[in-house]
Formats: sequence, C-alpha cells, structure tokens
Amino acid sequence: MNDTHRGQPMQEASDHPAPAVLFARQPIFDASLDIVAFELLFRPTDGGPMPMPFDGNRATSTVLLNAFTQGDLNTVSQGKPLYVNFTSETLSDDLPFDASRLVVELLEDIPFDDAIRAQLEALRQRGFTLALDDYAETDATHPCLPLVDIVKLEYPHYSEAGFDHIVQQLRRHYPTLKILAEKLETEEDLRRCQRAGCDLFQGYFLARPQLVHGAAVTTDRLATLKLIATLNKPKVSVGEISTAIERDPTLGVRLLRLVNTAQYQRQVDITSLRQAVALIGTHRIRSLATLLALSEMEDKPESLQQLALSRACLCRELAVGNPDLAEKAFIAGLFSYLEAFFNRPLEELVESLPLHASITEALLHHDGPVGTLLETATRLESGEWNEIPWARLTSLGIKPSNIGEANQRAMQSMKELQTSARL
Repeated sequence: MNDTHRGQPMQEASDHPAPAVLFARQPIFDASLDIVAFELLFRPTDGGPMPMPFDGNRATSTVLLNAFTQGDLNTVSQGKPLYVNFTSETLSDDLPFDASRLVVELLEDIPFDDAIRAQLEALRQRGFTLALDDYAETDATHPCLPLVDIVKLEYPHYSEAGFDHIVQQLRRHYPTLKILAEKLETEEDLRRCQRAGCDLFQGYFLARPQLVHGAAVTTDRLATLKLIATLNKPKVSVGEISTAIERDPTLGVRLLRLVNTAQYQRQVDITSLRQAVALIGTHRIRSLATLLALSEMEDKPESLQQLALSRACLCRELAVGNPDLAEKAFIAGLFSYLEAFFNRPLEELVESLPLHASITEALLHHDGPVGTLLETATRLESGEWNEIPWARLTSLGIKPSNIGEANQRAMQSMKELQTSARL
C-alpha cells in the first residue's frame, strides 16, 4: 500500500476555503523514467489528518467514486492506467468500471481463500489488471502470485542482498510478472532497483502524491440503501431498479456517467434511467450502490430531494399519454436541480452526461417539447400562471384543464414514492 492509507497530504496555505480533496495522485514510472500509470490515494475531503480508526472500505469506495463517477476521467488518468487499493470487502467480480483504466491493487492483508481466488479469476476474465501490494516475502510462494500481473515490492523492507534475491525468485517462477519497486526515497534506492531488474518504480524521490481537488458530490444515503435492498430482491426487474434510482438525482447522475465510459458501447444516447439500468446490468448496479453506501458523503437536505422529485413527477404527468416524452420529461425535471445538489454550473454537469439532445436542450434552454414541460413545471412551482408557455403546450395537445389534473396526479405519485421509501 504505497502511502494510500498512510501519511499526511501536502497543502498550500490559502486565505480562501479550498475546494474538497477528491484524492491524491502519485505517478508510477518505467525504467526510462516515463510516467506509465498513476496510483490514486485516499485523502480526507477537508485535507486534514487521516481519520482514526481508519476505514479502508470507505477509503477505497470514496477514491473509486470520485475518480470514475465525478470528474473528467481523461484528465485524471492522462490516458494511463489508475491503480486503486482494494480491501476484501470492496473486491468484487462485478466492478462497474472500465477494465482498461483500472488496476485492481490487492492490499497485503486480504485473506486468500477460494472466494477471493474466484473473484480474481473473474476479474482477469473481464480484462482487469491485478497488482499485489506491499510484498515483503522472502520467496515466491504467495498464493496470489499466479493470479496477478504486477507485484509491488516494499523496497525499505529488504536488505540489498535480500532485494536482489526476491527479484530473482520472482523472475524464475513468474517470468511474465512485472515487478514494481515502491517507497523509493533516494537516487541510490532507484539505482539499486534498476540494477536488480525491476520494471516499474514509485516513491517520494521520483514524485510525491499531489492532491486533486473538486466539488464534493453528495448522495442520499437512504436512497442508496433502499436501492441495495431492491437489488437484492429475488427476480428484481429493471423497472424496480429504475424506480429506486429515481429517488435520488445524484445517484442517477453517477449511473449515467458510468454509461458514458468506454466499456459501455452504445448506438444511441440515453433517454431514460430504465435504459441506462438495462445497459449496465443488475450486478454492476449493485456494486455501484454498495460503493456509494460505503463512501463518506454529506447528505443534502431532504427538502431538496423532495423538490427535485416533485418537479420530475409533474413533468412526467404533463406528458401523460406519450410514454417516450414522459420518460424524457422526468429526467429533465429531476436533473434540473443538479446545480443545487452538486454546487457546480448546470452546463458543466450536463456536458458530462450521455443525455439525449432533447433533454440537454430542455435543461439548458427550455427548448423543444421536453423544455416546454420543464418550463411549465417551473412556472407552476413559482405561481407564475400567466408566464406558462400556453401556445407551446397547445401544440403538444395540452389544455389548461390538463395542467391541474397533471398536478394532482404528480402529488399522488410523490406520496406513493415517499411511502415506498419509508417501507
């Protein structure tokens, strides 16, 4: 574990409150000292000392979520693989992330048994690269070695002769294994590891971890727990999962960001949460929800959740009789509160999501049929009856009498959702 769960972050003094710390990032170098990968390291959101007692599960989950479902992954990775530490609890063969981007780094204290072996074999089948962290053994008999692609040798643990010996042992028994020397603190450390024949190098001498900042994403923990419960029901349907996700806009955003990664190839843009759920699959949705439940995030006020859901229900009911428009209108209504949830400009958030153009235009400009319904819902909430776009509603076949009826149905839909959330 190369500083992932240890040490203090460096932070520059500032007169202004700093944005949240998402994680720290430390480069990994090859023999030519070119950067070939990065390790992402947990750091407390406020940039302060590590919490005690330390929760490795929460640390892993927070790093994964911040890297893969929050910011711009291409900026974070610079097109290179990202190493992330995994505990036995967060290790899963259903990881909902891009195998070409993520190196699964096994912590040294993971108990090796048949269940772990099966998970590692499944991850290899899916194309994930596996690394064994903090290796300090004197021989090549560790049971994980046949299943991993990279072993990270804890250089300070060995004498010079002992280090040469273990490199030779690993080369003899696993000739295709890449050997990474970690925790290098001097030029002499680097030279010794190069002479010993290591492939990869990491440590303070080469580069210290740098903090990566951003806006902390929040989620409704109750909605996440309800989703986990739903996902574990026997024969759960795509519709049930979609309904559970609808209760929390930020959860829907994370889902859509996953859909937007390279591993989920699609021919068309997403028009509904149901479509996104069907694309990703129940098992990987379960993994995502579990990571969300483990991660440390502050909740937004419950009232904000209710406002977003209320607007989404009204948008959907306004489009009654047109299922396709209703689905798009619900998404637009739900996500129209994104700025309040994420504390970031709506334009920036929408740009990162694989939304149908009609939903994007509705959110940013109130354009098109979806935009007409969204504007109508917004005007109704503010009591601006005269500002409702009546001409555009008429073109959609919606009369003034339909507005009141839709509002009543939306209120009933809200009550039903709230009741089911309390069950």
